[in-house]
Amino acid sequence: MLHGQTRYNIESRFIDEIPEELLKKINHAKTNQPAPPSKSYTPAMRRQEAAGGFRIGQQVRHAKFGVGVIVQTEGQGGDARLQVNFRESGLKWLALEYAKLSAA
Repeated sequence: MLHGQTRYNIESRFIDEIPEELLKKINHAKTNQPAPPSKSYTPAMRRQEAAGGFRIGQQVRHAKFGVGVIVQTEGQGGDARLQVNFRESGLKWLALEYAKLSAA
């Protein structure tokens, strides 16, 4: 499963090298059973992604750490934190209230 979706790959060309007793065959036949409900995107998620006006994937600039990309947000308002992957300094968690970030 990848990103909530089942994916089937082609069989490896090396599968014949594995002893038969170690293999478990899985039936990939479709069934009439409905799929479980998926998580859908909600406005609440959008608010979290846009903490303090910043969004995941956005490039930002910090006075000490330089340019980076927001990879995760957490909290709201005065408790909001951003995880930023800086080019030179690596991954950092920053309190949005004190970080003084600007769009790059």
